[in-house]
Amino acid sequence: MNRLQALVLSGNALEGLIPLSIYQLVRMFAFVIGYNMLIGSISSSINNLTSLRWLDLSSNSLSSTLPSGLCELKELQKLYLQDKSFTGHLPLRLRNFDMMSYMDISAIKLSGELPASLSKLQMLEYLNLSRNTFNGHIPEQLNHMLNLDIVDLSHNKLSGEIPKSLEKLQHIQVLDLSFNQLEGEIPSDGKFADLSAGSFLGNYALCIAPKFHVPVCSDGVKKHNNVNMLRVDIFLASGGFALVLIVWIIIIVTKYRKRGF
Repeated sequence: MNRLQALVLSGNALEGLIPLSIYQLVRMFAFVIGYNMLIGSISSSINNLTSLRWLDLSSNSLSSTLPSGLCELKELQKLYLQDKSFTGHLPLRLRNFDMMSYMDISAIKLSGELPASLSKLQMLEYLNLSRNTFNGHIPEQLNHMLNLDIVDLSHNKLSGEIPKSLEKLQHIQVLDLSFNQLEGEIPSDGKFADLSAGSFLGNYALCIAPKFHVPVCSDGVKKHNNVNMLRVDIFLASGGFALVLIVWIIIIVTKYRKRGF
């Protein structure tokens, strides 16, 4: 058993906890147990599995947080953790996954901001972080991930503008940013010219060309908005001055009436 190199048990209705003895199989390069009914947490002893290249724990009932030891598996190339009840943030030490080509950490209730260390995954071709509750901005450094073919960041709470630096991703085929809280102008150069409207659905503050079914960005609109804001400021200032003047007049009139009596 100690010489076992691959353990593939997907879709077998397995129940219970992951046996601790599994974490002693230091020669194992594939641990694939997705689509079962396993419960409990991933042991911190997972860092013993330094030969792992393929880890699939998807679609079980595992819970807790992502163990920090996971980031010590520097040989890991494929990571499937989707459809579970993990909580917490993405580990900052993701930069250790130098060999990673496929990462699916979707629909597992992670939150917080996307770490800039994601950009260190230079070999990554597929990245799926959809259906979590990530917030904050999309890191501009993602443009360093030049091998990316598919990126899915949909159904999160990402905000701010889409970084123009992402135009440098020349191999990107799918970029799904739908159903976030993004705003501003959608980049138009590079592979963005080939994307469809579905990539940006549900971001109601975005603007660009009509083909994306969002409002057109124009200097005229921006100037109009600026003029409107100026008018509002002037109105509020004038209103405030008028209010002060009225109060002052009332005070003066009251004083004179008192003297008259």
